[in-house]
Amino acid sequence: MTEILIPVGPKDNIEWVKRSISSAITQGKVVVFNNSEREDLTKLIDEMNVYHVKVHRMKKVNMAALRNQMLSLTKEKYIIMLDSDVVLPQDGVKKMIEKLRQGFSLTWMHYAYDEKEMNKPLSPGEENPNLGCAGIDMDSLRKIGMFDERYERDEDIWVYSKFQKEKFRVGPTEGRCLHLNKLHSRNNFRDSISEAKRNFWRSKYDMMLVLDGLTNFTFLTGYGYFGSYYLIGIIGFFFYPILLGYIPLVGFGIKYYGGPRKFIYNLIPGLALAISLPYGLTYAILKRKSRIS
Repeated sequence: MTEILIPVGPKDNIEWVKRSISSAITQGKVVVFNNSEREDLTKLIDEMNVYHVKVHRMKKVNMAALRNQMLSLTKEKYIIMLDSDVVLPQDGVKKMIEKLRQGFSLTWMHYAYDEKEMNKPLSPGEENPNLGCAGIDMDSLRKIGMFDERYERDEDIWVYSKFQKEKFRVGPTEGRCLHLNKLHSRNNFRDSISEAKRNFWRSKYDMMLVLDGLTNFTFLTGYGYFGSYYLIGIIGFFFYPILLGYIPLVGFGIKYYGGPRKFIYNLIPGLALAISLPYGLTYAILKRKSRIS
C-alpha cells in the first residue's frame, strides 16, 4: 500500500489537518509526522486511522531536514508527500503513482485555491513544482543524496532543479489538489503584504541555487520583470522619457495576471522579491564561502 507522508507543525490549523488526513486515508497508508507538541492536534491524529509519529518541535524550521527525517521512515520505492493544509482529489494518489511508474522521479499536482478550480486542466507550459501534493521515486532521491539541508525553505525548487540537472524526469500530474491556505493566491492586500514579507528572505535561496549551478530560467524571470520597475524609475529620474517604459510594463502585467486588481496584488510581493536581490546574493556568497572554508 502506498505511503502518504503528512508533516504537522505547531502553527497548523486543526480543521485543515483533519480535512487533509481525511482525504488521504482512503488512498493509502497515512503516516503523520507530528512535531507540533500541541495537545489538540495530537488528540485528533490519535483518533484517526493513521500511523502517528510524534517528535519534538524543531527549534528552527528547516523543511529539507524535516522531509529527510520523514523519508527515513519509509522503505517504499514510491511515496506521496502531502502538506497538512492540502486536500487530495479522488484518485490523486493513484494518478501520481502511475506517473512515477512511467519513469518520472518527481511529480506533483498543481494547486487549486477553490473547489471550482479542482477540474481545471493544466495550461500549456504550466509547471510550478511543489512538495505539498507530490510523488517521489525514493531510489532517485537517494541517488542525489536526499534533500540538501542548507535549503531550509524552497526545498521543492531545489529538488526539482537538482533532478533536472542530473537528467531525471520531472513533471506534473493531470489534476489539482485543493490548497486550503489561500494566502499564496494573493486575493487581497493582506495576503499580498504577507507574501511580500516572505519574499524579502526568499531571494537567498534563489541565489544559492544560482551559485550551486541549479538555476532554472523560468524561476528567475520575476527578478527581471519586477526589477525593471526599479531600473526604469532610476533612469527616469535623470531622463524623463524613459518613464514611458512603464506603459508596456504595466500593460503586460495586467494582461498576465488577469486584471488590474490581481496585478496590484502580485506587484507588491514581486517588488519585494526584486529589491531583496542584493541581500540574497550576499547571503548566498557568504554561505558558500563558509562551506568551502
